[in-house]
Amino acid sequence: MIAYMLKNTPMLVIVGIGVIVAAGIGLLSSRQAADERSAAQVEAADTGAETDASSANADANTDTSSADASADRQDAAIEVATSSEFMTVRALQQAVIPEHDPTDVAIRLGLLEGELEPPPENPPPLAVGARETFWVSNSETDEDFQIEATLQVVGEHIYLWVQDGQTVPQEQLEALAQGFDTRVYQQVRDLWGEEPSPGIDGDPRIHGLFSRGLGSFIGAYYAGRHVLPSAVLPRSNEREMFFFNIDNVAGAPTFILEGIMAHEFQHMIRDNIQGNQETWLDEGFSDFTQLILGYDRQGSSIAFLAKPDTQLNSWTEEGSRAPDYGGSLMFLTYLHDRFGLEAVQAISNHDLLGMQAVDAVVREFGNTDANTVFADWLIANFILDPDVGDGLYGYQSLDQGLPSAIPTDEISTYPFNQLETVNQYAADYYVVSNLGDAEMLDIRIDMPEMTQLIPTDAFSGDFMWYSNRGDGSDMRLTRAFDLTDVESATLHYQAWYRIENLWDYAYVMVSADDGATWEILEAPHTTTDNPHGNAYGPGYSGQSETWLAESISLDDYAGQEILVRFELISDDAVNQPGIAIDDVAIPEIDYFNDFESTDDDGWQAEGWVRIDNVLPQQAWVQAVQLANGDVLPTRWLAPNETAWTLPLADHVSQVILIVSPFAPVTTVPMDYALSVDAQ
Repeated sequence: MIAYMLKNTPMLVIVGIGVIVAAGIGLLSSRQAADERSAAQVEAADTGAETDASSANADANTDTSSADASADRQDAAIEVATSSEFMTVRALQQAVIPEHDPTDVAIRLGLLEGELEPPPENPPPLAVGARETFWVSNSETDEDFQIEATLQVVGEHIYLWVQDGQTVPQEQLEALAQGFDTRVYQQVRDLWGEEPSPGIDGDPRIHGLFSRGLGSFIGAYYAGRHVLPSAVLPRSNEREMFFFNIDNVAGAPTFILEGIMAHEFQHMIRDNIQGNQETWLDEGFSDFTQLILGYDRQGSSIAFLAKPDTQLNSWTEEGSRAPDYGGSLMFLTYLHDRFGLEAVQAISNHDLLGMQAVDAVVREFGNTDANTVFADWLIANFILDPDVGDGLYGYQSLDQGLPSAIPTDEISTYPFNQLETVNQYAADYYVVSNLGDAEMLDIRIDMPEMTQLIPTDAFSGDFMWYSNRGDGSDMRLTRAFDLTDVESATLHYQAWYRIENLWDYAYVMVSADDGATWEILEAPHTTTDNPHGNAYGPGYSGQSETWLAESISLDDYAGQEILVRFELISDDAVNQPGIAIDDVAIPEIDYFNDFESTDDDGWQAEGWVRIDNVLPQQAWVQAVQLANGDVLPTRWLAPNETAWTLPLADHVSQVILIVSPFAPVTTVPMDYALSVDAQ
C-alpha cells in the first residue's frame, strides 16, 4: 500500500510527489509494504526543508576544462565493465522473474470452488444513493475491516462513495469528479496506457471511497487486490478503486485530492500493464505523473536531497519513504529533461524491469549507459543549474530553488581521513574548501573489489540457490523426486531468508499429480500469521538472521513420484532480498545436493538463480571544481584506480567530491575509507 500520511495538518499544500506540507511543516511520504497495489503515504518528518552522469576504457578518467566541453566528456565517458566473469551477474541478467498471478496460484492450490464467473456485461450505471459494503485496510494496525458507504457522485469516469455517517462536502466531491474526468483520466492514460476497463465489475468507471479508520498517518491508498475476484482473494471489493482517509484529508483542497488521484491512477494502470515493475520505478512514474500534469509535488525532492545516501533502486520497508519518493521523482525527471518524455515512456513500456530498462532506453536515446547517466545525475543534484554542462547538471522541470544535496562532511583541514558507509546507487558528497594556494588535490579511496548479493555466505561451500527479488512476483524452484520405493521420507534443507514481514511469503510445496495441484507444507520456522490476507498457507516471512536447518516429513507422499517446490510470492510493493536454499537432502532415497556442481541436477528455476553470491563492487569517484562560475567535473572508476592527483583550476573556490557505489540488484552497502590532501 502507498498512502499519504498526515499529522497535525491545519492546512495542506501540495509541493512534492508523495509529500504534503501542512502550514510549512514537511509531511513526508512513507511507503507501506502491501498487497494493496499502491497509495501515497506521507508522514511528518523533520527535514528542515522549506516548501518554497557510452564507452571508453574502464581505467580512463574524464576531465573537462569548461562546461562547454561536456559533450566531449560524454563521448569519453567511462565504460562500466559488464563483469561477465562473475557468474552471479550472468545469472541475474539471464533470469526472468515471473509475475504473480493470484488466480493461477489459487487454482494450483485448490482454493477455488468451481469456475470463475466472468464480469457482468454492460451493467447499468449505479445511481446516487446506492449503498454497498466495502473492505478497507488499516496497515498501521494490520487490520482489514468492512464499512458501509453510500454513492454520492457519479462522474463520467468515476464513482465517489462516502462512508455512512461521515461527511465530505458535496460541492468538493462534485468538483473532484469533474477534475478527474477532465484533467486526470485521459491525460494519465495518454502517458502510460489503460486501466482494466470495463474491469472486474463490468463498469468502465473506477471507484473512489472516502472512509475513516485507515490509520493515523494514512491519507489515501490504491488497493490492487480489489481488481481480482473475491473467489481468489476473499477480501476483494471486486472494483477498480482507491481510498481516501477522511480522518486525515478532511479539509484538504480539491487540487490536492485531484493530484493524489492522478498518482494512484498511474498505479492502477501500472498494475494492469506491468504488474511486477520495481517499486522505485512504479512510484517514480506516479510522482512524475503528478509533476507532468501540473500537480507540483517537489517536496519529496527536498527530502531526498537532505538524504542523498538513499538507494535509488530500492525502497525502504520501515520509516519515512519521502527520500525514496524524491529520488525516484528526481531521477525520472532528469531522464525526461535530458532525453525527453518519449524516453520515460519507453522505460515504462520496456519488457525489462528497473535499472535494466533504464539502461536499455538510455543506450537507445542517448548512446550512453545507465551508470554513466547515474553519475551525471549525482552532479546535477548538487549543481542544480540547467545552464551549465549543456544542461547535464540541472533540471528544467523542477523548482530552480531546490537546495543542493546535503554533504556527508566538509573538508577544510588536511590531510583528511574518514571511514564511511554508503548505499548502492546512492552518494556521499564532500565539500572541499580552504584550498588557499594549493595546486593539486590528492584523493584516495580504499574500498572492496567485490560485494555480496545477499548479506550471508552459502551454508556450505560457495554456491546456493537464491530466489531473486521482485515486486508482484512469483519465483519458483522445482525438482522431481521418486519416492515409490520408500515407505517414509523426510525433506531436509538449510534456509536463509529476509522477506518483507507478513506481506511477502516463501513456501515449500509438494505436488503428487505432476504439478496440476500443490500442497503447502509446514516447516519448523514457517508462520501462519496472515494479518493482511496475503499468505496462501504457512510460509517464511521476516528474517531468519542466520541459516536454519529445516526438516519436513514427506511420509504422506511415500510410494509416489512427487515434485518439490520452493516458491517466493511477493506483493505489489516493497521487497527484501528473499530466500536462499542450500544442502537439500532426502536421505531415504540417498539424495543430497549442496549445489557446488554446475549441473542443475534436475532443478527447474523460474526466477531463481544459482549463485556464488559474489558481485563486482564499483564506484564512481567524482571531483567537481567550482571556479569563477565554471563547473569542471572529473570522474574516475574505482576500484580500477584508487588514488588520483587532481590539478586544481585557477581561482577554484570549492571541490565537490562524490562517492557513489553501484552493483546490480544488491542492497548491501559499501564501506570505504577516503583520504584527501591539498598540495
